[in-house]
Amino acid sequence: MRSRRLRQSLLVAVLFSLPLGIAADEPAFESDDAEAIIVAMNVERAAEGLEPLHWNRELSEAANDRVRDMFEQGYFAHVAPDGTSPFVWIDRHGYSYHDAGENLAVGYGGQEVVDGWMHSPGHRANILGRNFSDVGIAIAQGSPDRKHRGPLIVALYGGRYGNPAARLSSVEGERDHARHTERSQ
Repeated sequence: MRSRRLRQSLLVAVLFSLPLGIAADEPAFESDDAEAIIVAMNVERAAEGLEPLHWNRELSEAANDRVRDMFEQGYFAHVAPDGTSPFVWIDRHGYSYHDAGENLAVGYGGQEVVDGWMHSPGHRANILGRNFSDVGIAIAQGSPDRKHRGPLIVALYGGRYGNPAARLSSVEGERDHARHTERSQ
């Protein structure tokens, strides 16, 4: 309890010491923290008896393009102002999936972002998704909409066809896809 309060106090102190997010013309991508985020997500998955997520190049490229699009169009949302969903970016990079999901964050990094996601039902469902085996992470400094503090983090999750963990009946698969689509709006 005491360590939790201390951690929360430190997080608040850090957040208030950061300058307001300033969107850059070009996002500065960071990959060093991506591995730490994947490790933190896999710790949460292991605690639930789930297989680890594996870094995936196609999903990471899709996540990087999502970040670029957010900076170009100046938004922070699951659906772009032009109506483009995160699944379009995944499709464009050739990742053939049974299930897909997205987590977004701005203003947090490393373990703090995973802790925040774990306290949000939709984000938690993506981290602990039994049908997800792959993840791609993109991190950029700054805020694409100038309303938030950076860094911006995009995590795209996927479960490929043929993945034993993603074997669902077609009805379950359609329902789950609809749930992920609804969550991303």
